[in-house]
Amino acid sequence: MNRKCAALKFTAVALSAAMLLTGCGAAGGSGSSGGSSEAESSSGNVENTRTVTNIDGSEIQVPEEAQRIAAVYGPSYEMCVALGAEDKIVVDADVQFENFPWAEKIFRNMSNTPYLQNVHSSVSFEELQKYSPDLVLTFNRPNEINQLKKAGIAAVNGVTTKNLDQVKKLVRVYGDAIGGDAPARAEKYAEYFDKKLKMITDVTSQLSDDQKPSVYYAGIDMLTTYGNQSDIVEAIEAAGGNPVMKDLDAGNHTSIDFEQLAAWNPEYIFIDHGGMRDKQTAEQIMDDAENNSRYAAIDAVAEKKMYLVPSGTFYWDMGIQKILLVEYMAKTLHPDLFSGLDMTAEIKEFYSEFFSYDLTDDEAQRILNREDPA
Repeated sequence: MNRKCAALKFTAVALSAAMLLTGCGAAGGSGSSGGSSEAESSSGNVENTRTVTNIDGSEIQVPEEAQRIAAVYGPSYEMCVALGAEDKIVVDADVQFENFPWAEKIFRNMSNTPYLQNVHSSVSFEELQKYSPDLVLTFNRPNEINQLKKAGIAAVNGVTTKNLDQVKKLVRVYGDAIGGDAPARAEKYAEYFDKKLKMITDVTSQLSDDQKPSVYYAGIDMLTTYGNQSDIVEAIEAAGGNPVMKDLDAGNHTSIDFEQLAAWNPEYIFIDHGGMRDKQTAEQIMDDAENNSRYAAIDAVAEKKMYLVPSGTFYWDMGIQKILLVEYMAKTLHPDLFSGLDMTAEIKEFYSEFFSYDLTDDEAQRILNREDPA
């Protein structure tokens, strides 16, 4: 069944449930993360709620344990899978499958789950409420968040992670918001992340500055990058590179001009997040740079050291696969130091641990090569 058919199939059921929305999520209540309180919902029913704190410091009232999740923020679907909550997802979003055929292959419910369209522009409250969610994992748009709050629906907004430690913290926030055994699964992820990061930094921390090549990370197009308010800078440093964007006071997906890139003149370029919002694919971005004469003076282009970042189920520059990104960049920048690091094996281990999917060697290699499922 294709995604459009699934959306139509579920709409009739969802419409009949929409009248139950009012009061399905509680408003009010207070307490520390993980604590419970009795709160009066907008429909007058008394429900148990808890308070969780997002990594931006905002406090969110959530159900004791979420049962109907709207996973519309980009990496939220894969996080729900890792946290054992895929069966609770009642609606997702177009951004989670349009460029990711591996997601539909690996996530067992995705093909049959209804989805919202054009969520990068806005999330329609009217469409969203048809699915009666009690927890919405959504974008950081104040107007949309306020709409959900007024309706008594718990909402966790996506937050740009500014360092690698916050990647783990965001998974913990999602785990706390979902409840049940999700927090324990979040801790399992954090332990895995720390173990793999230590494996890399035990090597790269011994490098001198002149052993660290200069690195530029492009996302969406060649002149969109990540500043020091993004964890990509730390990810490059952990991998043994010198991020040329480290003094750029900005977060994810920040525009620069060609003159700035030329002045940085990176030795390596990694390209990610292609194809978003119907823009060029990563392959097209690389091809344009290779065939544009003004890029020829940039070392990474001249020396053919531009690399397309794999994705699999979602972009590696956001979400929980970021630890794979660190490993991949370390292997690329320092192949001699990481000759024993088998990225095929690393991807297989990650997908087995957190997505409960046992990739074959061929499937893992296809993900590394940015190839679709066979």
